[in-house]
Amino acid sequence: MARPARWLLVATLALAAPAATARAECEVTGVASIERLRVRTPGHRLRTLAVTDLPVAVRPGRGDHYRDVRVLAPLAFAARTDAEIPWAVPRSRAVASGMLWLTPRVELETVRERLDEDELVIRAQVDTGVWVARVHVPCDAIAVGHGETGDPPPGWADGEGTRWNPLQDRIWLRHEPRRGPSVRVEAPDGLREPFVELERRGDWVRLAARFPSGAEIRGWSRQHHLTPPEPPDEPRPRFARRTPQARLALCRRTAPADDEYVGPANVSVGTLVRTERDGEAWATISEPAVYTVSWQTGSRWVRIVHVPGLRGDGRCPEVLRDAWVPRRTVTLQGEAVHGSIPGTLLGLE
Repeated sequence: MARPARWLLVATLALAAPAATARAECEVTGVASIERLRVRTPGHRLRTLAVTDLPVAVRPGRGDHYRDVRVLAPLAFAARTDAEIPWAVPRSRAVASGMLWLTPRVELETVRERLDEDELVIRAQVDTGVWVARVHVPCDAIAVGHGETGDPPPGWADGEGTRWNPLQDRIWLRHEPRRGPSVRVEAPDGLREPFVELERRGDWVRLAARFPSGAEIRGWSRQHHLTPPEPPDEPRPRFARRTPQARLALCRRTAPADDEYVGPANVSVGTLVRTERDGEAWATISEPAVYTVSWQTGSRWVRIVHVPGLRGDGRCPEVLRDAWVPRRTVTLQGEAVHGSIPGTLLGLE
């Protein structure tokens, strides 16, 4: 009887293994600017692209080195990046079981996936020298790029109770005394506006605080983790969220040859973009846009030389390399049904 029991145990563990290693599926979307997008195509060198204000989807991952990115339009392709991701709160909302109110003005420093849940763990700067950490939020609570103005803050800290600062440089606030979700507040230099006491339960104190970013927090702490605030030594710098700046286009080119068309064009949605004529596909035309193309009269192939919002990795990054599409999928400027295609050559003339 020992042998069947042993085989039963092995079978049970084998069935349980996939569930134990299951990975959550969480993509964060938005319109963003991201550098150093590494695109790998079989048989070709690793190429590096960058996007400026284009729709993307990012897998946060569980580390800080590389993340999977999908550029969604106007060219759709997959890449990996070690560049900084401009995480954002898309709109003001309460998270962490109602303990924390986040706004688009907070600075999200880290965003990571949980292994087995469609949930993220974040660390955010809510004031100069003040962070909230170990915050669990749903996937749709985070975006990339910029957020929108939303509902006004709830006013949790509007009371007139006793004021408190953390005794140490960090403090844990819980949803309920001794139980429930928790959020860590890190304030090495104390709080500009100390906690306001809302109520007490024995040695537990319910606190609330507001921050210049519009964020607010409320939760329970033991009183021996608190200390009365001291007058600040000097005013702190004003809190502001960082905003990455896109590079300007600086490229120029000589005049086209007599048998070459260089100018605006439309490319049919669904067209595969290849590394060379009849080469491997690395992207897809996913939405209508005005592209700048180069076409030699009579050729069956057209090279896309500029895509709005996309930069390449050559000496002149605004000129895209290795992006070929069939001529039959391209409508040049003079071939448009309703006249010429609007747009400019974006510095490529």
